[in-house]
Formats: sequence, C-alpha cells, structure tokens
Amino acid sequence: MSESANDKKSGRRRWMSLGVRARTALAVLVAGVLLAPAVPATAAPAMAASPAEGPPTAGAAAGPARSTLVSPCQLPTPVTGWQHEGPTNYATWLPPSGTVRGIVLFVDFTNAAPVSGERAGRTSTFGAAPNVFTQASYGALNLQLTFDTTWRHIPQTHGSFAGYQSNFSTQRSYLAAAVAAANSAIDFSLYQIVYVVPPKSATTFDISPAWVAAPGGGVTADGVELRHAVTFGQDVDYWGYKILNHETGHLFGLPDLYSYNSADSIHRAVGGWDLMGLISARAPDLFAWHKWKAGWLTDSQIDCRTTTGSASAVLTPLGTTGGTKAVVVHTGGNTAVVVENRQISALDVSSGCFQPGVLVYRVTTSVFSGGASPGGSVPPIGGPFPVEVVDRTPGSDVTTCSTDEKALVNATLTAIGHTVTYGGVTVQLTATPGNNREVSVTVV
Repeated sequence: MSESANDKKSGRRRWMSLGVRARTALAVLVAGVLLAPAVPATAAPAMAASPAEGPPTAGAAAGPARSTLVSPCQLPTPVTGWQHEGPTNYATWLPPSGTVRGIVLFVDFTNAAPVSGERAGRTSTFGAAPNVFTQASYGALNLQLTFDTTWRHIPQTHGSFAGYQSNFSTQRSYLAAAVAAANSAIDFSLYQIVYVVPPKSATTFDISPAWVAAPGGGVTADGVELRHAVTFGQDVDYWGYKILNHETGHLFGLPDLYSYNSADSIHRAVGGWDLMGLISARAPDLFAWHKWKAGWLTDSQIDCRTTTGSASAVLTPLGTTGGTKAVVVHTGGNTAVVVENRQISALDVSSGCFQPGVLVYRVTTSVFSGGASPGGSVPPIGGPFPVEVVDRTPGSDVTTCSTDEKALVNATLTAIGHTVTYGGVTVQLTATPGNNREVSVTVV
C-alpha cells in the first residue's frame, strides 16, 4: 500500500472497544488496498476504512468475471470497488466450489507464548466451521481444514506486525513469516487458504481480517503462490467458529452487509439474516442471492422476472436442496428485488430471534462492501447498502434479541395475506403448503 493511499484512508479510521464487538465488522486486505468496515467509535480494537479506488496493483490480472446468474436478472459489475453483489472475478477471488483446503497454523513470538491447552482449544473452536459451508452450499463446497500439530515460532515480537489489520504489506509480512516458520514441516502446495492463529498473549492481533492478493502479489512456498489467507485475532473468543466462515466468505468475494459508517446503526440493512452481516445472528445462513452468486444455486432455481404483471411462484425452503429458491425481479439498472423462503434449518435455528417466513430484500451493485461508494467514501447514515431487507413490520423491535438484530426479526411474511411493497414490486404470501411458500409477485 502506498503512502498516499494510507494518508487517504487515515481520516476514515475508527477504533472500537471490546465491549461492543457484537457490532464489529471485519477487514479485508486486497492486494495493496484495504477493504474494511467502519465501526462504532466506542468500540476497539477493529479498524475501519472504506474500500480504496480501483483494482489491486500487486500483479493484478483482470481475468474474466465468472457469472452463474440468469442474464436478464444479472446486475452489472461495478466499474470500481472489489467486493460487491455483481458477478465475482475468480481471477482474484477464490472459487467456492469443490474441495477447498485450508491449513491452520499456530504461531508464537519472542514475547508471546501460548498457554497449555490453547492450541487444542482453538482447534476445537474452528472444528464446526466447515459444516456451515457444506450446509449453505448444498454440498457444493467442501472446506477441509488441516490443523498444524504444534506452535511455530516467529523470531520477532508480535508488535513487529502492528498495523496488520490496515496495511496490506504488513499483513503480507506476517503471513510470510508464519509460512516460513512452518515451511519445513508443511507442504503448502496442498492448500488454497492459510489461516494464522496467534496465542492470546499476542495482543497486537485484535481482529481477524481476511487477506487476498491478485496473481503475482502473494506469498510463494513449495512452488505455489498463496493468495488467500485469514489472520485471526482475539475476537475469535467473541465470535467463535463462525468468524472463520465470515472471513472465508470474503475470500470467495462476498461483501460485508453492515454499514462502514461508525455513526450509523451498523446492522440496520440486514440485521441477522446473513452471515456476511451479523456473525453472531440466530439466522446465519447466506441469502439466496449469495448462494446464486457463488454458483451453489443453479439458474433453473431462480425465477427471474423482468416485465410488469403478476405471477405466482412456489418457493422451497432456502435450507433444503432442490426446487425454486428465489424470485428475482430486475427492477432496472443495477438493482433487483429478491424473494426467498426462510424456514428452520441446520443453519437457521429455532429461536425467538428468527421468525421463519418469506423474506424480501433489495440488492444493488451501486455501492460496495459496507455501503462504500465509488471513490471509497464512507457511506451516508442509512445507506444505501449492498443488500437491504424489506421490513414487513417497521418499528416492531423484538426487544429480547440483540441490539443488532432486533429491528428486523419480524421482517418476514408469515401468514397468508401478509404483503410488502418495495420499488414497484409487491409480494404477497398466498399459501403455505408444508414448508413451501407460495407467493404472488406483482411488478408495476
């Protein structure tokens, strides 16, 4: 990252306190540019900044954008910005299909040693993460984690990597040091992702940013270029295993769905309805749009609408395989309205903070991850954001739920006749056959 780029970002940084990490978002460093959240001014230790302009500079390769979307409902890829709701460019991002192998390294430092049982504890914590992707992808993605069996020593202080969460080169240096420390014992040609875990006593590492390098900008070991990594911090103790899923989602090109404006209500846009929003939510599955974007849903499972009029659709539950999973209405330009059926599943668990029903939301590619706009500016309070849930019952907060999800718990259509309208699209729940939901979608 150039000095000028750092200077441009310095005015947009915010630090947070551990007390409100439930509102924290996690950074992504991409080939010389920072993609990170803005976070509440009262919270630490996460750093916030908005996406930088333009593509990565470290060996960037344009590459074709791979799209699995139905052409009439596909949203255009933004001219600038790196994480967005358009087609994913897998020349840079990691394709989320087949078997993806990750190596989990445990590293210590000259001034930070682990305590007894710490490695086993972290191994146990992350063990549940692969199943999230197995369930969310309907078996299309098999994330295999290999846990290193010992701590690898980095002969530097952990403070040597201060700024890792805001500087691509510093995080790359940390990753390179971790890989070098383990290279005599690990064959890195077997892995596509490197996860680095420090001891809790290494207090420099507070948050857990993902790291992506364009071709030519990665770390080379065993004849391969490692371009996708996550460097974990102390916030693992708060988020648990789902932080690995959230950060790995960034490696696959999925954007953050909370606000990068620290003065905003951070999770106002989607509440707890997607893992790329609130990590600790009770409904941590991924939106049908994200599953379609990732190629886990086929074009035939999307009911694409581009004309006016009214038509019905029967939606099978998002958490089950097969059937039509979403109605997508291309409302023009870079915006679409999506309708999906959220029922209790392996990921959307039964809870007073998860109301099963038909969920309606708006998707746009006019802004990037966290709501940042072209030029990398912090988004205005209230958005727009990449995805915004349409709330059927505005103002009906479920006060027993967390601050970050309570406003949208009752957003769904749950009874026959329930209706919402957004941007000229009216969705009405017309029948409830078993766990399927029949909806009438009217476009004016």
